[in-house]
Amino acid sequence: MESGNKIAQDKLKLLYILKFIDIPLTNIEITNCILENNYMDYFSLQQLLGNLCDSKFIKLTSKNGNEYYEIAEAGKEALEMFGDILPEYFKDEVSSNFSHLKKELKKQRELIGHYYKIKEDAFIVNLQVTENETVIFSLSINVPTENLAKNICKKWDLNPEEIFGSIIKTLTTELD
Repeated sequence: MESGNKIAQDKLKLLYILKFIDIPLTNIEITNCILENNYMDYFSLQQLLGNLCDSKFIKLTSKNGNEYYEIAEAGKEALEMFGDILPEYFKDEVSSNFSHLKKELKKQRELIGHYYKIKEDAFIVNLQVTENETVIFSLSINVPTENLAKNICKKWDLNPEEIFGSIIKTLTTELD
């Protein structure tokens, strides 16, 4: 019986973390979060993810070639009903351990820079800004070398807000 209670509590912990982060996560992202904080072992986590998906407490969706897990409505309802079972120290830990990750993931999902090869001496760099899953800015640049494409993406990753702001300012400034 003790084992059943631990599994139920681990499921609630996983649901709580997904609800707190409130951003769809890949399996690797969830695994890293859970293992880095020693909440459970890898095999238990994978089994729980499967169980929670099967029972519709977690949704698994595909986007841009990746699969993402997020808490489903049934998972939120389960947390409302049984969330008080989770110890207060755990909730505090989640808040302190995952607040920074939540901001970082949100930024990564909203500010995207990638490139791909179109022929031997041509690469397309695509820089995007999204808001609420809607693309509000997209810039594609054709460049001659992979090195240049990598450098543009690296600069975008380091300071997307400044680059985006500069482009918008340039485009919206009145002509003399």
